[in-house]
Amino acid sequence: MIKDLKPGDKFVSFFILRKKEIRTKFNSDEIYLSLELGDASQRIRGTVWEEPQEAYEAIEPGDIMKVKATAIHFKEKLHLNIEKIRKAEDSDDFDIKELVPVVEKDRDALLCHLDELIESVGSSHLKELLNLVFTDSEIRGQFKDAPGGKLWHHNYLGGLLEHTLSVTDIADRVGQMYPDFKRDLIIAAGLLHDIGKISSYTYKTLIDFTDAGRLVGHIVIGAQMVKDKIREIKDFPKDLEMELTHLILSHQGKLEHASPVVPMTLEGLILYYADEIDSNANAYQRITKREKEPGRKWSSYVSLINRYLYFGGEE
Repeated sequence: MIKDLKPGDKFVSFFILRKKEIRTKFNSDEIYLSLELGDASQRIRGTVWEEPQEAYEAIEPGDIMKVKATAIHFKEKLHLNIEKIRKAEDSDDFDIKELVPVVEKDRDALLCHLDELIESVGSSHLKELLNLVFTDSEIRGQFKDAPGGKLWHHNYLGGLLEHTLSVTDIADRVGQMYPDFKRDLIIAAGLLHDIGKISSYTYKTLIDFTDAGRLVGHIVIGAQMVKDKIREIKDFPKDLEMELTHLILSHQGKLEHASPVVPMTLEGLILYYADEIDSNANAYQRITKREKEPGRKWSSYVSLINRYLYFGGEE
């Protein structure tokens, strides 16, 4: 596993190819192949010097690769000097569970919690909608497996299911502090706010955007999915549909964060902050798990949020 590698380690192992790029050596015409590889533990960069063009043409992102390499320190980071690399074959002995990260929680137990939340909804229209969505075998299967993000948060199989339930639980608890809180609406919106992600990512070996994920985005995809299901329900209240749609469209909180509208209701505000809490807390935990080690108090610089993370002193 990448997380266990130390400088000087010589090994043969399997990884998922994430990125590939032909580069030119500084002050030289010599080319080399720069790769980003990953497994279930983390990612690492590597370099191929021997026949780089041939290697580049033979491999694609998402491929499972067999790699012979030496781990070295390069620019203050662990790096792989790759001697040999090829696509894995059917006869190769590797465990896909070590290559593709998966949620640590039991997904069947998470689905049971999902069903419990749906059952707790008092509104007959919202309960019918939720049952239409989550008893659809195709949607339910995708929802069980899909990641919650590509890089920042819940970026593993089952991450969408875990994230959705956490956001819904947080919003439910916070909302009960306020007397005008519409619980049924927030439960429905919490469970449906990221439903479009089942069509926004590919995730067999490598999490990446689908064409629809890039061109349309999960918010609009999700809102349309919900609208299509509502059409199957007789006399679904127009105002209720509008409020639910607003929550889905506004859940990322800001126009610059790709929300078509900003939250304009109490439930919208609560859902946005619940989503922010869970996504950022998950990312913080992932970075801490990856980088914390004895004697280390700070993470490396996290450019996405423009800060370092403090791990604390020794316990």
